[in-house]
Order: sequence, then C-alpha cells, then structure tokens
Amino acid sequence: MSGAEDSDDANVVVIPMDDCLSDGNRDKWPKPGGQYDYRQLDDSRWKVALATMWVEKNGAQEDGRTKAEMQAARALENGGTQTTTPTSTATPPAVVLPDKETNHEVNIPEDADGPDYWKMHIMTLKKNNTLDKEINHPLNLDWALTHEYLENYFTRLRLQPSFLPRRGELVLWTHELINPLEWNKEAKCFMVRNGDVWTVPEWRAGVVTQVPEEATGFLDIVQQTEKTSDSISYWGFRVESLSNPIGGDKSLSFQYKYVPLSCIKPFSSFERFLFAVPRENMHPSIENAMTVMASWSLLSQSRFTGTWPNARIYSRGIFIGSDLLALQDAVRLKPFGLQKEDIEEGSAVRHTDYDPVDVMVIEKIWLELDACNDDPRNPQLANQCIPVVAGKVYTRDPNRLDRHMPFDNDPLQKMTTEEVTSAFRQIGMSNYGNWYRVSGGRTCVVSPPMILGRCYEPEATMLHFGTDRLDYDLHGVLNGRSYSSRVDCRIPKDLDWFWGDCRVETLGLATINGIEVGNKAVQRENPTRWQAILRILSGPYSDIDIKKAELPRNVGRPARKDFAGVEKTSLLVSTGLGTLSQTDSSDGENGSPTDDMTGNDSEMDLSESELLAPIPFRGGTEETEGGDYTPDNGYDE
Repeated sequence: MSGAEDSDDANVVVIPMDDCLSDGNRDKWPKPGGQYDYRQLDDSRWKVALATMWVEKNGAQEDGRTKAEMQAARALENGGTQTTTPTSTATPPAVVLPDKETNHEVNIPEDADGPDYWKMHIMTLKKNNTLDKEINHPLNLDWALTHEYLENYFTRLRLQPSFLPRRGELVLWTHELINPLEWNKEAKCFMVRNGDVWTVPEWRAGVVTQVPEEATGFLDIVQQTEKTSDSISYWGFRVESLSNPIGGDKSLSFQYKYVPLSCIKPFSSFERFLFAVPRENMHPSIENAMTVMASWSLLSQSRFTGTWPNARIYSRGIFIGSDLLALQDAVRLKPFGLQKEDIEEGSAVRHTDYDPVDVMVIEKIWLELDACNDDPRNPQLANQCIPVVAGKVYTRDPNRLDRHMPFDNDPLQKMTTEEVTSAFRQIGMSNYGNWYRVSGGRTCVVSPPMILGRCYEPEATMLHFGTDRLDYDLHGVLNGRSYSSRVDCRIPKDLDWFWGDCRVETLGLATINGIEVGNKAVQRENPTRWQAILRILSGPYSDIDIKKAELPRNVGRPARKDFAGVEKTSLLVSTGLGTLSQTDSSDGENGSPTDDMTGNDSEMDLSESELLAPIPFRGGTEETEGGDYTPDNGYDE
C-alpha cells in the first residue's frame, strides 16, 4: 500500500511506498500503450522443443526432406525441368539433385519384416567399389533364429554318411514292408514277393522332418536292425506326406509316421519302385513331389563378396529338387547337353552316351549377382541371379575325353587308392573302380540343372538299387524336372526352374512337426513386435522398442530387498517375516522396534527370490506340541 491509504484494522501495519511502482496501488499500474506495456508470452517455441525431445527419446524421429530434396522431387515429377514454388517471383536457381549415395545412407531399405540387408550390402558395395563381408543380419527373424543351429548342423553333416536322408529332403516312403524288396525283371521295378505273388508297396512321397538320434548303418537300408531303444522315435525317421505345393489344401502333411530306413528310398529314383503302377493308382503326394523337382533354394548364407557391379552370396547348402547338397558332398553330374527326349525309347542317342560317369566334390556354393541394382526403391537385387556350384570333378570313364564336356580337355589323371580316399568324404569310393581327375584337378563350375543328386557310398548304392552304376535315377530326374516345368505355375515364363527363398516356400509347407511355418507362423502375424524384440536382444534399443515388444512383466508391486524405508509394519506380517519381537514390540533395551531392520546385520537383507517365496505355516493343532513341521528337516513322518 501507499502512504495515502489507511487501514481500519489495528493489527495491520501500513508501510508507505510512495514514488514506487507497485501492483499494490492500482493507480501505479502501467497504462496500455505506455512505456511498460506487457504482452502474452509466446510458448510455441517451447512446445516444439518439448515435442522434439520426446520423439528423440522414444526413437520415433524421422528426418524430413530438405528444401533442395523437395525441389528435386518436383523436378523429377515434371520430367527433369526446373521448378519453383508457386509464391516465388524471383528467377529460380538451378536445381541440384541430391547425391545418390548420400540419399541411400539416409533411406535405408526396409519393410515390415525388418531391414533389407541384401540391398544394403549392394549399396555398400557401390559406395566402396569392393566388399567382402561375413553375413550378420541380427534384425532378420529367420537369420536370428537359425544361423547358430545351421552352422552346427552343417558341421555335423560332414561326419554323417551320404546315404542318410536329411531334414527337408523329399523321399519315397511306405508305412511298412513285410518282406524285403526284390527286382522284378518283367515289371522292371522293385516289388515285394510273397511266394509267387508280386505286389507293390503303397509308396507315397514325403518330407523328412526328424532324423534318428541313434546311429544308422548300411544294413538298415534293407532290414530293421536291433537298436538300444524300443521307441522308434529314437531310431526312426519322421516323414510327413507332401501336400500340394501350389494348392491351399495342406491336410496331407498331418499324415506322418516314424519309419525305419528300410521303408525309405530316394525320391529321385521313384521310377524304379513305381514303374508298374498306373498313374491313377499312385498316391497324390507322388505328383506333388514331382511338381517341385525343378526348384532350388539356398540354405545358410555365410558371406557376401563382390566388385562393383557384380557380387556373390556364398552358402553352405542348396536344395535342388528333392535333395539337400552341402559342401564336401560328392554329387553325380548329368551328361552335358542331355535332355529327357534323348533317352526316350526310339531315340538315336546311344546308351553309352548318356551314362553318368562324372562326380563333383563340392567346394563352394554361391549365388552370382550380375549387374547389381543399388536403388533402394527397386526390389530387384541384380539384373540376373545365377546359382553356381563349384568343385573338383572326377570320372570313372578312362575314355571320357572322347565325349563332349563343359570342362577343359586336359589329359585325364589316374588316381591312386590313397588319392581317392583323400578326395572323397564318403568311405569306400574306390570300390566303384578306377577314378580319373578331370581338367587337371582344377575347380570346375556347374549350374543346378547339371546335378542329378548325391553320390552315395558304393555299398549303399548296391543295397538300394542292386547296381553300382550311377544312372539309376537319370530318367526319373529328367522326367520329374520336365513335369515340374510344365505344371508349377510359380515358374515365370521363359524359365524352367523355380527359385524359392527357402525350403518352406519351395515345398509350399504350412506346418512342420505340427508347428506352423512360413506365412502361417505366429511370428509373422506381428512383425513389428518381433523387430522390437530383436533390437532389444542385439542393442541398442529405445523405450518405444520396449513398448512394442509387449514383454511380460511380473504381477504386483516390485519386491524390496530391505525394509529400511518402511516405518509401519503390521504385526501379522512382522511375525511371519521375523522382523519384530512378539514380546517387545514397542520399547525395550534395543529401542525402536525398527532398529533390527535398519542394522547392517539385518535378517531382512535377503534376495528377491527369498522374499517372494511363500511363508511356511506350521502344521498340527494347538493340542500338538510344535506341530508336525520342523524348519530344518521339513515335515516329520
């Protein structure tokens, strides 16, 4: 107040404030438009700053386009001509398109399933001109879940015999064989003989989904041997019937069984077991398997290398038709240039001209990317993608140079028994006869159509097919691939093979071992959640990733490791936890009842699991002395 104002209250002391600008005197308030005019504070700047800090903390910030980039976009929309804003009246400056590589670094290609690592590798290759990088895709769900398992799987695969069926392979199988299979010369196929009656087992095609835990030997091919376990799930193969890969009905996959090796044959040799069966009497799964004979897919990519504009993606394995081929496998090669029509009856081609005698030991498997495309908006990786299998080639024919082959015509080199043992991973390969090095022992390159399948050990080939020749499935493989090229609608026009991203896509599987896979898998329903989980596992991650991950949390309030901050505790809880004395809960020699809880040697300095454990209750009744529970020994009996 000013000195001119008085108060009627005797308890009020008036302090004079003359000649002082104070809001206590309305007459002294600043007049509008005067020297001390005031205005409302504009807080828009702080609102923008607060919002910016919030999105940065939650990881939701996205870089917008600059003015130059927007002008460049308008220039592209107008056919590359210069553009200006509608309100501009000055002469527009020349439009400078942003640098392509800089734009790529900002716009990382990705979709709902995560980053497009292959496109990112190609962009890096374009930037650095060369690249040699080990595959590491932590935000790719398939890679994150399978890469460690596949590395161990291919390591163990090198120690297994070649004739054993592998996971994901197509096989010919039957539920049981009462008698062994025998070759029927009149029917020209393997059948079961019961006296004078010949019958064909009820063969069907299936996918191997589980392999035995116990060791399997050559004798298991023709008969069921004695095993240490009585359960067939330990020494048998789990095989599921193959459903239509291009149809919607997948009910056949639920027809599965654990069968011994004697009930399984390589599917590529189906003609040797079904030649006498009319097509209408065959199981539907047979044609389903023939539909995918002209297909391939890589497995377990390991390295990306290249020099711009070409690159290679190396893999540890490749599915070709019905077989899985891995590094160090011996594979049979088709005679060069041979077609299905050349081996039909009445063909002018001589029998010896299409006898497969060449075998390759695989050293490398890769996908050749020719003329890579580094545009992140283009889903194509390259103008042309070619699968390649490379290795050293050996032949059983000493006159192999008399026939045309796609390799160098260097003189053949005869190999000793020791050299054969060293060259092949399979045992007993010298029992096939003499072997000769092709192309001077240099590495040769072939494409998937040149490969018939794995070369089994000679003992396994003899037990399966009764011969040591390598042409036991030549006609069946060529016939199956020809059929597949005609009926598989997934094969593009002007092409003869279907390239699948994975085995599940190639076979059109919906379930494996009763678990949904592929697009039907539960993990595919919410890719955003799994991307957040992968970012949390690989790091770094933000708060928004934790929210998107929808991780389960403990129910109830978090437990305390000590109760120093708790001032009031009920007598019931204190008695159960042992924190208060029942005889002296107020005053005593030790002072406050909370002294025991706050000391350094407190009994409440327990772990979280001990605090969350249930409180033990005494048994018995008041008539029994102490009940039947003892803290040290538990319940007395």
